Amino acid sequence: MSSGISSGISSGISSGISSGISSGISSGISSGISSGISAAVVSSDALILSRAAIVGPYIGPALHVNEPGFDKPDNLALWADGPRIEACFSDLAEGLLFKTRNGPKEAELGFANLQVNNIQRKPLVTLRAPTKGQFKKQLDLTAAYADLRADRAAEVIAQVGLPVAFWSSVIGLSAHRHKKTLQLMELVFLLCVETEMRFKHIFASLRPVAMSPQIQPMIETPGHGSWPSGHATESFAFAVFFEKLLDAASPPEATPANGTASREQLQRLAARIATNRVVAGVHFPVDSAAGRMLGTALAEFLVARATGGKVHERGFDGRQYQKPDGTALDFSLHQPLTDGDIGYSRAANGYSVGSAPLVGWLWEEALKEWA
Repeated sequence: MSSGISSGISSGISSGISSGISSGISSGISSGISSGISAAVVSSDALILSRAAIVGPYIGPALHVNEPGFDKPDNLALWADGPRIEACFSDLAEGLLFKTRNGPKEAELGFANLQVNNIQRKPLVTLRAPTKGQFKKQLDLTAAYADLRADRAAEVIAQVGLPVAFWSSVIGLSAHRHKKTLQLMELVFLLCVETEMRFKHIFASLRPVAMSPQIQPMIETPGHGSWPSGHATESFAFAVFFEKLLDAASPPEATPANGTASREQLQRLAARIATNRVVAGVHFPVDSAAGRMLGTALAEFLVARATGGKVHERGFDGRQYQKPDGTALDFSLHQPLTDGDIGYSRAANGYSVGSAPLVGWLWEEALKEWA
C-alpha cells in the first residue's frame, strides 16, 4: 500500500477520532507527546552533547533481550499503529482479485485462499451496473432529494470525511478505550476503499451533475465514478462489522446480544449517511443500493477472515433495480438483500475463506475492549 494512501487514511482516522470522539484527551496526549518528540528531533545537538557527557567508554552489548518469535501474530503488539494496520491489511486482502465480463458489463470480486495446496478461486461479490436509461430515471429522485439540503446540510458536511463521531454516538466508541477497535475500523475502511475504487473504475458511471445543470451539488463532486457509492459501502460495512463485533463481545447470557440489540440503529445510521450523499447531489439512490450490498459482503468477509468463518456469495444486478412498471426505484432499508426481483442475491451455501492470523489477533484484542 502506498504511503500516500496510508498517511491519508491514517490522518483521516486520527482527525476523525480526535475531533469527533475525544478532542480534549486526544489533543492533550498527542500534543504533549508530539511536542516532546518534535523537540527531541529539533534539538538533536542537545542529545549529542548529553551522550558525550555521560556515555563513557563503550563496553559492548550489556542488556539481555528476548528475541521476538518468527512470524508470530503476537508481534503485532510491538509495532506502532501504522505498521500494525498495514501488516494486518496485507494479511486480510491476500487472495482477493477482480474479474470482468465485457458482454454483460459484469464485474466480480473473487477470493482464493493462497494458504492451501488446492487453490480455488470463488466469487465473493458480483455486480452489474444499471443502464444509462435507468440512471436518467434515477436523476429525478436525486433532484427531488435536493429539497432536504437545508435541513441536512450540517450532517452532509460532517460526513464528507470518515464520520467516526456518528458511529461513536451509537455504540459508545471512544479513543482512549477502544484503540484496537478503531484500528479494525480502519481495516474495514481500507478494504472498502480498495474494493469500491476498483469497481468505480470498472463501471465508470457518471455523476448526477453530468446529466443535468440543475442538480448543482452542495459539495464538490468527487473525482471518481458514482456507482457503487463509496459512502454507502463504507457505512454498511461499519454497521455490519460493529454488529458482529458487539455480538461476539457480549456475555453468553445476553439475549439479544449487544450487536443484535444495536442493529436497527446501526443500519439506520448507515442508510442516513448513504442517503445524505444523494441529498448532496453527488449520487443516485441506486448507488446506495449497490453500496449497501457491497459493504455488507466486505464486512462479512473481514469477520470471516478474522474468525475462520464462512461467507456467502452476494450479488446485485442494477438493471433490475426498478419498479415493476419500469419507473425509478428509491433506496430503502426495507428492501431485503435477498430480493431477486430488484437485483439482490445471496448464495444459500457458504464457503470458508480460511483465517488471517494477524487480523484474528487484532479482532481478539478489540473484543477485550468491550468486555
